[in-house]
Amino acid sequence: VTHDGKQIDAVAQITKHGVVFLFDRETGKPLFEIEERPVPESDLDNEVTAKTQPYPVKPPPFSGQVFTEDMISDVLPNSRESILEKIKGANYGHKFTPPSVEGTVIYPGFDGGADWGGAAVDPEDGMLYINASEMAWLHQMVPVNPAGEVITKGRSVYMANCAACHGADLSGQQHVFPSLIDIKSRLGKVEAQALIKNGKGRMPGYSQINDEDLKTLMDFIFEEEDQSVMTWAGKALEAGEELEIPYNFTGYRKLYDANGYPAMKPPWGTLNAIDLNKGEIKWQIHFGEFKELTEQGIPLTGSESYGGPAVTAGGLIFIAATPDKMFKAYDKDTGELLWQYELPFAGYATPAVYEIDGKQFVVIAAGGGKLGSESGDAYLAFALPR
Repeated sequence: VTHDGKQIDAVAQITKHGVVFLFDRETGKPLFEIEERPVPESDLDNEVTAKTQPYPVKPPPFSGQVFTEDMISDVLPNSRESILEKIKGANYGHKFTPPSVEGTVIYPGFDGGADWGGAAVDPEDGMLYINASEMAWLHQMVPVNPAGEVITKGRSVYMANCAACHGADLSGQQHVFPSLIDIKSRLGKVEAQALIKNGKGRMPGYSQINDEDLKTLMDFIFEEEDQSVMTWAGKALEAGEELEIPYNFTGYRKLYDANGYPAMKPPWGTLNAIDLNKGEIKWQIHFGEFKELTEQGIPLTGSESYGGPAVTAGGLIFIAATPDKMFKAYDKDTGELLWQYELPFAGYATPAVYEIDGKQFVVIAAGGGKLGSESGDAYLAFALPR
């Protein structure tokens, strides 16, 4: 990048908080100022949180930073009312608002801002390209053993290993994690046990769960557990007795309205061009489409995206990443959409650009399976005109 009139080898770190940190690659010195700013502290018993967090002064954030009531979606008639009901009593108003028993709106969300798809950079001009999601999540801590509650061994194993994704109430998360309620109507015990041990798709295997704990977990999930009081650290617990771990996390819950759309006013996803030389956003466009909404005359909303962009020397940005299954090419200088192709399945991946015998190609993995989209197993390669 060009900084203070000099060419500097730099490293850029994008974050789920929707900001970019830029450093001198040789020294680690920030190229733009980073401020330490005070942030809210936790009020959970015995939890200590940092008093400050780092904020890069430049470039400006490429996604929203603070959740407020005036940002709640009004895309459809009942959107706002349904979201207000879900966040009633929850804490919000700062991106570093810590977890709480009342509930905390996390924004930017657990998946960004930016996510694992990463950014693309053109080393010739110091431009960085990054897609971002605008999705709020709801996070809540609950006491492990409130007075009068009997805690079973199977539930304790579930809360320790499964609740973060499938929820404390087994209800899962729309488009993300399946509900385990009435799982016995869909899976047999042997099949479910193998799934937990070995994993499948995005779910990892839990081989660390011993046979005894796995049996009690199966009994709990399949509603066959006796209600005997669990043991904790080798001793029996009485109802209301304090445990070593005072709180459980109720799970990763995206904040959707009653219609299944994000809680925020659009855009729900963007594609951004950031000038790393000046520390400025050159352009930002809505990225991703819900066709059923645009067909109703609602302007392009953007959507969540998983997977990143690739930039070519010819001035193109290729990116899929959205649940609408579209693979797109944009003008890297203006953000103008130049080409698009509907994939057989959503392309939640970052494209690869390569050359064979002087001809350039771009390939994308189209596997779908997230955000409620159909799963598949296709690779599609496209030849670029000479």
